[in-house]
Amino acid sequence: MQSKPIRKLLIANRGEIACRVINTCKQLGILTVAVFSDSDRDALFVKLADEAIHIGPSPSIDSYLRADKFIEAAKRVGADAIHPGYGFLSENAEFAKLTSNSGICFIGPLPETILAIGDKIRAKNLLAEHLPSVPLIPGYNGLDQSIEVLTREALEIGFPVLLKASAGGGGKGMRVVREKSKLREEIEHAKSESLRAFGSDELLIEKYFDSIRHVEIQLIGDNYGNVYHCFERDCSIQRRHQKVIEETPSPCLDSDLRKKMTMTAVQIGKFLKYKGAGTIEFIVDERDKKFYFLEMNTRLQVEHPITELVTGLDLVELQILVAQGYNLSQSKLPTLKLNGHAIECRLYSEDPNNNFLPSIGKIRYWKQIMLPNIRYDTGIETGSEISIYYDPLISKISVWSPTRSQSIQKMLFTLQNTIVLGLITNQSFLLSIMKNPSFMSGAYTTLFIEREFSFFQQKELSLQKKDPLQKENELIIIPFLWLWYQRERQRTTLRHIPSGWRYLRNKNPIDGYYINERLVELEYEYHRNIDGSFIDNMDHKFSVWIKSGEEKKKVVILHGVITNESDENVYGSLRCSIEGIQRLYEIANGPKDAYPQEVYVHNQEWGEQIKFIRKEKLKTAAETTEDDVSPYIAPMPCRILKLLVKSNTNVKKNDALLTMEAMKMEVRLYSRHNGIVKILVEEGDVVNAGTILVKID
Repeated sequence: MQSKPIRKLLIANRGEIACRVINTCKQLGILTVAVFSDSDRDALFVKLADEAIHIGPSPSIDSYLRADKFIEAAKRVGADAIHPGYGFLSENAEFAKLTSNSGICFIGPLPETILAIGDKIRAKNLLAEHLPSVPLIPGYNGLDQSIEVLTREALEIGFPVLLKASAGGGGKGMRVVREKSKLREEIEHAKSESLRAFGSDELLIEKYFDSIRHVEIQLIGDNYGNVYHCFERDCSIQRRHQKVIEETPSPCLDSDLRKKMTMTAVQIGKFLKYKGAGTIEFIVDERDKKFYFLEMNTRLQVEHPITELVTGLDLVELQILVAQGYNLSQSKLPTLKLNGHAIECRLYSEDPNNNFLPSIGKIRYWKQIMLPNIRYDTGIETGSEISIYYDPLISKISVWSPTRSQSIQKMLFTLQNTIVLGLITNQSFLLSIMKNPSFMSGAYTTLFIEREFSFFQQKELSLQKKDPLQKENELIIIPFLWLWYQRERQRTTLRHIPSGWRYLRNKNPIDGYYINERLVELEYEYHRNIDGSFIDNMDHKFSVWIKSGEEKKKVVILHGVITNESDENVYGSLRCSIEGIQRLYEIANGPKDAYPQEVYVHNQEWGEQIKFIRKEKLKTAAETTEDDVSPYIAPMPCRILKLLVKSNTNVKKNDALLTMEAMKMEVRLYSRHNGIVKILVEEGDVVNAGTILVKID
């Protein structure tokens, strides 16, 4: 069964998974081809690949969901194989078939396997008929997809129910419905999301369990009938049904339950004659030690790095070797053993304090920790853009240690010292989870975030930020020193005059910064030699008085600054002593042409950035304050999908006005007033955050 050697491989995907596949291909001596949309033209994965081909506009439907463009690109460059990554068309049987029929190797299972088990509806019907010993979740898996039938079946199952995109994953097209009045609307939403994300609006309906664990088994099979498991991953910590933190081994499995679940997964794989990497997902009732088949993903999973850390495998390498006819019985898979414990956190560009809404923009500074057993899977670098069109994942951060408690400690350290400046992220939220008693004990369920989130906001973060105002006040010394140093370096005239020198000696200069719309000012005196010379490697000494709260003089010494500068970014590090305590701070400027100036400072203790806005000399805070509480503005950059009412018509409170999409999420805007509506946007418009969408008089 030796297949044609793969010498050049095209990656039908983007972002971090494209980078991941490229890195393994380099190790195997395989040339790589990237495909990219308009907004990915300068992305990291494009730079890493040996060749890159533009395939269309930024919306996925015009680029990364176009199978014909992938095939055409592969033929143009003479690629032997296509790796689909995950998401997009990775579980699309028609794409796999089209690839194979074009004489190109598809890195994954056969099209008929994807069709049989990759689709959630067909998978459950198949297992119910041929493998009745596999426990299934009660639900509706029928082919009649009319809204009327789906509504009727949901009512028969009983609330709460879970609507799921049959062709999907990653939480897209997935909604929990708890009451009849919301059912039809949520079915329409789920169908719409599924169609845009996966090209199919088919749904299945399942009984929703409020308190369960989500555990998956990694499988890999070959052309010779061999199917092996690579143990499990616990993916129970989720938001919007999308995984946030994963770990292996699962804290909820004992050896007997692990054996039953892995045997069931291998049984399914062998029945399918499965080839390549795939995952069997189960939900686990921890109290009764029972598990139920959830779905099979016929592709590599996002969270595969932690499996690699505890097994020593390279799953992408095995995928490629299997596609070339490799016999897995000759690998270490038959005698595979677990080694230690691994945890993965997904670092997202999103705001946990605003219902995890994504944030977009430029990453001003990105810096990873370069230490053993700490792994970053990312598609970004300093200067990368997080756009409206794709998932807001910045990086998967994975750690390995001999024990679970050591892994948690290492992840805490890693999160505190990972530098990502310029955007709101979930970094401090991930830190809070690592410190949470329920997580640390291993006793958590899929409702962990929903149940514990208020605790984070009210208690954990306040404990973490002990006396936050005082700490934030003191931290304004850092952007002050950073901008002072930049101004001094740029001075071309009167360099013999000391910085801040004034004719009135009893009048010290004042600098001010806004932190979360709160103004903090400082007065400073700079101490230097009388000749006023600027010496790069000397320590610069200041006396600083913070003009909020306690105004005690602080002795500040600037020891050194390292700056990096590109066309759009200024970033680097600053070392200083404040009252005898010396620390290193990582810093980035905001946009070069922005006024007032913005400075982002990484706070290691809190594991997050603090944004400072320098006070303008000629404007008051009132003059620059904008109305940001209107209910009819775009909460983030988005695309207008559908207008639900006509302009200049009467609407009532709670009437749906329009539907918009951002980062694959569909959101409806509702009226908060009775009155006459005026629509200010059109269907298909792409608008920025803060854009006024409608007015109601």
